[in-house]
Amino acid sequence: MRIISGSARGTRLRSVAAASLRPMLDRVKESLFNIIRDSVPGSRVLDLFSGSGALGLEALSRGARRCVFVEKEPRLAELAMENAERCRLADRCELLRQDVLELPRRRPDLAAIPADVVFVDPPYALVDDPNGRAVLFGALDGLAGPWIEPGAVVVLHHLPIPYAVWPGARLSERDKRVYGRSQLTFFELLAEGNDG
Repeated sequence: MRIISGSARGTRLRSVAAASLRPMLDRVKESLFNIIRDSVPGSRVLDLFSGSGALGLEALSRGARRCVFVEKEPRLAELAMENAERCRLADRCELLRQDVLELPRRRPDLAAIPADVVFVDPPYALVDDPNGRAVLFGALDGLAGPWIEPGAVVVLHHLPIPYAVWPGARLSERDKRVYGRSQLTFFELLAEGNDG
């Protein structure tokens, strides 16, 4: 696991053995950043279920302005910041040890918010189950405005779901790509009252 491009290119990221940590394959990550490359420079990034911090750090390496990592598991939260130090990007990072699903109840007080690029890499089971999807997208809808800027690019990493119904009222699907057992679905956060 490494940073692919930008100022920290080639930096190896630390990992830990944890059931909840599923690093994205480099080829999938490279495709993701090729697709959103115009949105990254100068952006404010929100890395939800951040794990090792690989996605947020890749964005920072490619010119994002700031990143907030949100991770509830203490050792993974520490790992994200340790990797930020390894990449010499820690001065542009903030960490929130918080359950993403409870985040809408918290008032944002972070410099990188509202975000205009959002990575969502939850446990696969949460997206695979229709009820889990409803909970996740309810939380994402609750982040619209104070946490996530209207017009933001929101990228969801999950197992392939051929005919998924996405329950979010404010998230409009714009694209999807399947890479073996990984799918990236790209959404745009709509302004309130915009039906897409």
